[in-house]
Amino acid sequence: MSAAEIVQYVLLFAGVGTVLLSCLGLFVGDAFDRLHYLGPATVLAPFLIAGAVIASFSSFEAGTKSILLAISLALSSPVLTHATARSGFSRRSRHTSSADKKAGT
Repeated sequence: MSAAEIVQYVLLFAGVGTVLLSCLGLFVGDAFDRLHYLGPATVLAPFLIAGAVIASFSSFEAGTKSILLAISLALSSPVLTHATARSGFSRRSRHTSSADKKAGT
């Protein structure tokens, strides 16, 4: 086994392990806690897997495509997470205020 294969497997297992640990975090807490657990899976893991692709393939095209994909995921993920959290917060505050009106407070 060469050094390049070892690097490839380490990066791949680290990326997949990050995703699996983030998935396990989805069973804990409320919706806002779950959004925090998705962060490493959507920002760190794509770069680790892109590094494994670069170590695996000597093609310039494969490396470029994997890096561009990781960058697009890293840039879009925080925006989508913020929009999801904002929507959940406004929905939760809307339900809370309507429950207060029904209770007469």
